[in-house]
Amino acid sequence: MNQSLWQFIIDRLPELGQKVYQQSYLVGISMLFAIIVGLPLGILISRIRSLKAPVLGVANTLQTIPSLALLTFFLPLLGIGAKPAILALTLYALLPVVRNTYTGIKGVPAETIEAAKGLGFTGAQRLCMVELPLALPTIISGVRIATAISVGIATLAAFIGAGGLGDFINQGLALNNTRLVMLGAIPAAAMALILDYIIGHIEHSLSTLKAHRGKQKKHKIFIIIVSAFVVILIGSFIYEWQQSRKNTVVIASKKFTEQFILSEIITQLLQAKTNLHIIKKFNLGTTAIVTQAMTKGEVDIYPEYTGTAYLIILNKKYSAAPADQVYDIVKQAYQQKYHIIWLQPFGFNNTQALAVRQAFAKQYNTYTISSLVPIQNQLIIGAAPEFIGRPDGLPGLIRVYGLHFKAIKEMDLGLMYKAIADKQINVASVYTTDGRIPVYHLVVLQDDKHLFPPYYAAPLVREQTLKAHPEIGKVLAELAGKISAKEMRNMNYQVDEHKLLPTAVAHQFLVRHGLIK
Repeated sequence: MNQSLWQFIIDRLPELGQKVYQQSYLVGISMLFAIIVGLPLGILISRIRSLKAPVLGVANTLQTIPSLALLTFFLPLLGIGAKPAILALTLYALLPVVRNTYTGIKGVPAETIEAAKGLGFTGAQRLCMVELPLALPTIISGVRIATAISVGIATLAAFIGAGGLGDFINQGLALNNTRLVMLGAIPAAAMALILDYIIGHIEHSLSTLKAHRGKQKKHKIFIIIVSAFVVILIGSFIYEWQQSRKNTVVIASKKFTEQFILSEIITQLLQAKTNLHIIKKFNLGTTAIVTQAMTKGEVDIYPEYTGTAYLIILNKKYSAAPADQVYDIVKQAYQQKYHIIWLQPFGFNNTQALAVRQAFAKQYNTYTISSLVPIQNQLIIGAAPEFIGRPDGLPGLIRVYGLHFKAIKEMDLGLMYKAIADKQINVASVYTTDGRIPVYHLVVLQDDKHLFPPYYAAPLVREQTLKAHPEIGKVLAELAGKISAKEMRNMNYQVDEHKLLPTAVAHQFLVRHGLIK
C-alpha cells in the first residue's frame, strides 16, 4: 500500500467515521424494530397454527423482492432519507427473526412443557420462564442472520439519500474510482464480520450454559443485550437531533461527476461564508427523485439544468427557443408550481450530445446526427438509464431524426467511455462538458435538427429556505457566470481521469477564483 493510498484514507477518515455511524444507525434501528415485531409474531404463530402459513408466506415474499425496488417503493410515502431505508431493512429482517422464534419455541422438549404445567405455571409463565429462555439460542441465531442481511442491504440505502457506507460505493461507481468503492465495501464487510462474531459469541454462550452457572451467565448476556438496545436508542436520538438542528440546510446532487463537483462548490462556499449546518445528500439518482425530495422539503439546494427542467419536470416540447427564454420559463414555472427559486446560472451550457470515435467519424463521414441514419442498422449505442426514456433521449432521436439503433446498451457514464474505446459500442450519449471526450478521441456530432435544448446549470433553492436564510442567495450569487464550459470540462476531467475527489476539485476552483481563502 503506497503513501498516496494511505493519504487518501487519512483524508477521508472524518467522513468515513460519519458513514460508519450512519450505517450502524440504519442497521441498529431496523434490527430493533425487526425484533420488536418479529418476536411476538413468532410467538403468535407458535400458538395459533392457522397463522403460520400466511405469516411466513408474507415474510418469504418480502425476501424475494429486489432490495433496491423495495427501497424505492417507499419513496413516495416516506420521502428520501433514513425512514424508507429503515422500513425496508426491517421487512427484510423479519423472516429470520419470525422463523427462528417459531422454531425455537416449537423445539422445546414436550416433557419440559409438561413439567412446567405440573408445577402449576400459567401459559404466560411457561412462555417467559421456560420456552423463551430455552429458545433463546435459536432466536439469537435468527437475529444473527438478519443482521448480516441488513448490513449488506443498508449499503443500497445510499441510493435514496439514507447515507451510510453505500455513499462511498455509489460515488465510486459513478466516478469509476476503485478507491472510493473499496472505502465503502471493506468497512461494510468488516462491520458484518464484527457483528456476526459478537452475536455468534452470544449464541454460543447461550447454547453451552452450565446448569450451576446458568443464571449468572444469563444475567450477563441480558445486560449485554439491553445495553446494546440502549446504545441504539441513544444513537437514534442523536441522529434525529442532528437532522433537525436549527439552521440546517440539506444540499443534494444527482448521480454523475459534474453534479458532485457543483454541489461541493455550493457546500464549501456556504460553509465558508455562513453559519449554516450543512447536510450532504449526494448521489440521489434521477431528476424525479431529487425534485420530489425538494418539493417535500427534504432537500433545500441542488444544481439543475434548464433543459432538464423544461423537458422532464415541466413536460414542455422544445422548439428551438433561445437559452434566455428557456431559463425564464423554468424560473417562473418552478416558483409558481413548486415554490423553488432558480438562482443565476453558473455560466456554462452542458447539453446532451452523441459522440463517436474519430476513426469511425472519418470512415463513415459522420459529423452530424443526421449522418448516422444511413448506417443505423450497424449502430450500437451506449446510453445512461435516464437518456433511454427522456424526450430528448432515444425517443427524441426517433421522433426528430428517425434514428433507430441495432442495439442499445444501458450503462453508467463511468463505463461508457471504456465501452466505446473497446469498440463494444460505436455511439455514446455524452454531455458536452465531459472532460473525457478529447481524452478518448471522440467527435461530438452536430445536432443539426436542434433536438437538444440549452442546458444551463444553476443552483435551485427552496423559496421557504431562501426566506429563512437570505444569506444563501447573496453568497451563491458570487457563482453567477463564474464557470465557463472549458473550466467545467477541466474540472470533470480532473475527477474522472486524474481521480481527484470532487471535494478537492471544488476547493481548488473556489480558491482559484478568490471566493474562499
